[in-house]
Amino acid sequence: MQIFATFEYSTLLEIALTELEAKGITSIYAVPLDLRKKEPRLLDSIHRADGLSFIDKGMVLGFMFATIGASKGFVWKGGPIIWGLAGAAFGFIVGVAINWVIYLVNRNKNKLEIKKGKKGDVILVVACEDHQAAVVEDILWDHKAYGLAVTR
Repeated sequence: MQIFATFEYSTLLEIALTELEAKGITSIYAVPLDLRKKEPRLLDSIHRADGLSFIDKGMVLGFMFATIGASKGFVWKGGPIIWGLAGAAFGFIVGVAINWVIYLVNRNKNKLEIKKGKKGDVILVVACEDHQAAVVEDILWDHKAYGLAVTR
């Protein structure tokens, strides 16, 4: 039977490994995962998206400023169409600028975390007998495993 678990690289993982060896389980394989070395791509394609969007706030603010501009355009010189389009463009630019600033702040924060020595995750593979599986699972869960899978 094999048990797969993921951990953050920490002293809890080392303690779990020591406890497993003390229980007589010697077939343990640990694979550390590397951290991302380069920045993810900024613009998404149709086939790959990471959930980062720059235009969501721009669209909302564009709609809001277009509505305000169009309603004020009935009073101002130029008319509601011109002021609605101007408000939409202004709101869109402001929203994209806000998202850009948020992205830059979070990017710098993530760079600082990596420089501080943040370690990657570790995949742990434990081969054991069927009667030892419950003990191994308890040890791994007690030492803050992210996830666990059992295969027979």
